[in-house]
Amino acid sequence: MKKALKTKNLVSALSLMLVVALAIVRLLTQIFIAWLPARISTDMQMTMRADLFDAFTRASWSMQANEPDGSVQELMSGQVEHAAYFPLIFASAFSAAAMFLVLALSSFLINPPVALAVLASAVVLFMALRPIDRLGRRAAKDRSEAVLDLAAGVNESVGLAEEAQVFGAGPAQRRHVGRMSKTAGHAYYRTQLTAGVAPGAYQTFVILLIAGGLTVLYLAGTRQVASLGAAVLLLVRASGYGQGFQANNHILIQTLPYVDRLQDAIAKYRSSTPSDEGQPLPAIQTMTLERVTYSYRAERPALHEVTISVVAGEAVGVIGPTGAGKSTLIQVLLRLRDPDLGTYLINGQPSRTYARADWQRRVAYVPQDPRVLRGTVADNIRFYRDFDDATIERAARLAHIHEEIMAMPAGYATVIGQRADAVSGGQRQRICLARALAGNPDVLVLDEPTSALDLPSESAVQASLADLHGKVTLFVVAHRVPLLRICDRVLVLDNGRVMAFAPALELARTDGFYRKVMSLAAPTS
Repeated sequence: MKKALKTKNLVSALSLMLVVALAIVRLLTQIFIAWLPARISTDMQMTMRADLFDAFTRASWSMQANEPDGSVQELMSGQVEHAAYFPLIFASAFSAAAMFLVLALSSFLINPPVALAVLASAVVLFMALRPIDRLGRRAAKDRSEAVLDLAAGVNESVGLAEEAQVFGAGPAQRRHVGRMSKTAGHAYYRTQLTAGVAPGAYQTFVILLIAGGLTVLYLAGTRQVASLGAAVLLLVRASGYGQGFQANNHILIQTLPYVDRLQDAIAKYRSSTPSDEGQPLPAIQTMTLERVTYSYRAERPALHEVTISVVAGEAVGVIGPTGAGKSTLIQVLLRLRDPDLGTYLINGQPSRTYARADWQRRVAYVPQDPRVLRGTVADNIRFYRDFDDATIERAARLAHIHEEIMAMPAGYATVIGQRADAVSGGQRQRICLARALAGNPDVLVLDEPTSALDLPSESAVQASLADLHGKVTLFVVAHRVPLLRICDRVLVLDNGRVMAFAPALELARTDGFYRKVMSLAAPTS
């Protein structure tokens, strides 16, 4: 008796241990099943973002300039997140399909005719629902485009928030963004509608097929009630997994437009990537444009057969009316755009023969609208480059901003931003000038560097350029008389053509546009 009781207890203990072991295995399996697609999805998300940003930052300036505001941000965030659902949904669809096949095979072993008839009908039904899948994919594509447009509209509105407040444009601005939001909302509605209709229709028709099959077999007088019932129960259970597969398959199809859009964007950016290869670039001694033409539209060239030659240390002023081609000239000089016709020579060699990295070290730029990062003053001058603190301070002194930085709450560690109150417009301009000078460039291009500055800031910038005169080749787009006076020669552009290129004193005698600029800029009593 005791032996039997001991055996019984041992069996119970082993059974309990087996149950616990199976529970642990089940838990570990579930953890693995949850971990694997989550890991794949996360890796896919990080890879797509890295690839997209890498491709965009390597793309040509002409490609980058054509991208709508906010589009890259939306691609990096919402579009990537939707695309990254792909492995999660795929894993769920695969699991549902596997369970469906297991149960369907089990029903086949019990009652082959019933199982074959229902499975064949289910496959036909799955194919019949493909038009709904296509509608869902089209809706997802429309939604992807609408969300990109909405992101661009919101980004534009944020950038123009100050003007909207001043001009009372808020209501119209809200209506504009609201229309784009409605378009995105309608596309979202269509995706959700098709996602809900397809699996429900699938399950309903499967149940009807099973019921119809039972009716036919009953009328035929079948006697295999037990096997028939077991097969039907398995098929009903399988239909639930079939519905799950259909639902996941539909969502999977809806993620494809996001994957396609990201792949297309990456391919588009990479197709415009300029080559990094080239020969080493020595100190820049001469810069020559020979009959350079560049067009945004074929019927109206922005630059037309521009020919100039500049030597090291020369200061060149660039003037001309609005639309004269000054900005395009700057972008050609900076190698941001390639001439459609003509040649751009550096030291007598085509500019594109030199390595891009060498070029970027020797040529610097200060835009008309200087922008700062959300970071410290030192970070803004450094601008992602590997410069030590001494180099940062030297650049700040050259830009005549060092003393003002030292007067800030934390000096060079003071955090500033594009809309922060920590720096004025004049300080922001000179911080960006320091950024350009930190790399000790051979050539410095400035676009209207004092157009929006107060008198002290303007004087500081002028002093910086005067210090650089003769040491750095300067190109200065300007209308202010003091800036033009430090230039050795002034280039006059009009309708993309060179109207004159001579010393300022000579232009004062011979060029009407230059005299007009001088007279407008002259102080009045």
